Amino acid sequence: MTKKILKVTASVIIAILLIGLAFGIYALAVTFATTSINLDTSKRYQTMQGFGASSAWIYQQLGAEEDAKFKNTAMEMLYGNSGLALNTFRYNIGAGGVEVDPQFIERSADSFFVADNFDGSYDAFADEKNYDFQSRDQAVLDMFDRALATGNIERVIFFANSPHYLMTKNGKTHGEKAYDNNLKEECYEAFSQYLLVIVNHLYDNYICKYNKDIEVLISPVNEPQWKWGGEGATQEGCHFDPKPLAKFYDVFYNTLKEFNKSRDTKFEMDIFESGNYKMILSSHTNFNEYMTEFEKYEFFEEITHISLHSYGANESVFYRENFADYMAKYYPNISVSMSEFCIMEWGVDESIDMGLRCGKVIMRDISILDATDWQWWLSIARGGYEDGLVYWLQNGNGTSSLAVTKRYYVMGHFSKYIDKESVRISSNYSDILGLNGVECVAFKNPDDSITVVVLNDSSKSHKIALKGIDGYAHVKEVLTDSDVNWQVREYDFDGEVKVPADSISTFVLTR
Repeated sequence: MTKKILKVTASVIIAILLIGLAFGIYALAVTFATTSINLDTSKRYQTMQGFGASSAWIYQQLGAEEDAKFKNTAMEMLYGNSGLALNTFRYNIGAGGVEVDPQFIERSADSFFVADNFDGSYDAFADEKNYDFQSRDQAVLDMFDRALATGNIERVIFFANSPHYLMTKNGKTHGEKAYDNNLKEECYEAFSQYLLVIVNHLYDNYICKYNKDIEVLISPVNEPQWKWGGEGATQEGCHFDPKPLAKFYDVFYNTLKEFNKSRDTKFEMDIFESGNYKMILSSHTNFNEYMTEFEKYEFFEEITHISLHSYGANESVFYRENFADYMAKYYPNISVSMSEFCIMEWGVDESIDMGLRCGKVIMRDISILDATDWQWWLSIARGGYEDGLVYWLQNGNGTSSLAVTKRYYVMGHFSKYIDKESVRISSNYSDILGLNGVECVAFKNPDDSITVVVLNDSSKSHKIALKGIDGYAHVKEVLTDSDVNWQVREYDFDGEVKVPADSISTFVLTR
């Protein structure tokens, strides 16, 4: 018996040693040898729609500034070719919180609807005569116009955090208690009309001035799972349980369909800006309960995509794979849009580490969730929190300046070089265990070029062979690391590229 135990123990020890030896050899190989990214243009995944950011909160102050050059510079940094070249503008339709919630002045928004015109009949919200587009929300409209003038915007997503306060149960733009369904059921139609009147006016008077074919989406509800009320409420927001949300969406869908038919517009419905997709079962955040309720209504048959936020998931591979499996199993014909994210931490970290951290979120949302588009939360912020792409700084001498961090440049590695209608292709990296910190994603662009984004979150540089792309002879390399931002180098392609330590590189290959 003892001999048998010894033999088994010896076998286990030998097996462990062999595994350790094999692992060690593998680690040495991927550390010092040239690894490869195998590209296959025949294996295609999602078609990209673009990248964007939100106009919320700060545009109300920035747009009121007198310095037109300063405002143009801000929009160029975001939407212009010299900046991020974002093609998606998220316009926040305010609920009038500044009128009734002055303590939320930094996190609420003006409304075009004139409350004095409300006579008790909710039909008033369907009549454009009851709106003031000449003096209300002019600062935001000024910034919107400047963004459109860059010529790069192809999509506008109008989103609301709360219904107008005259439609809510407590007359405020947040719930009286946590998890209150604050929108009155009798106001489902009025809220729908409210959104459509505003969107139609801005489409006719702003969007059409530049390009009538810009895609217009309307997102009536934002993060419905969260409590949006009670002690600690700090901004406009409205909770919806699954059943009332599905019922509201049905009303909005039918109202939108009739509106498009009568006005010959092509506005689209966007749902449901889920606060996260972690698939955690709880009474207020169960993603599946919402989807199950949506399925009961006609509008769900027309849904081609759902929008969600990556809060809480951060860089997690597990949460993404879990959600991707869920969607593939139950909703294989519905694509995913990642419509909002920021690092929810205090401070402003300017390091490349923070930049690469954000880069992983973008890359993994695209490569694991198959996200068709990706939006950062605040395009412009004041500072002190990790929520801005561009920071508007008030200097001690009374002047203003604009500043960015490494995450701004990291996002540009995606937004500047992945065009609308680009298709993600297979890009298998040979280091299957991920020991050398390299991740990648690749696209076939409409002009036949190939874009490969490579993130190296390690202290070592790596040579990488790009395989499977015969006929591509030229490379435009763009590099961001701790020392440089968007450093461009062009050269003839010999089959290999190099990625420095702690960096992100974009390689655009042409024939």
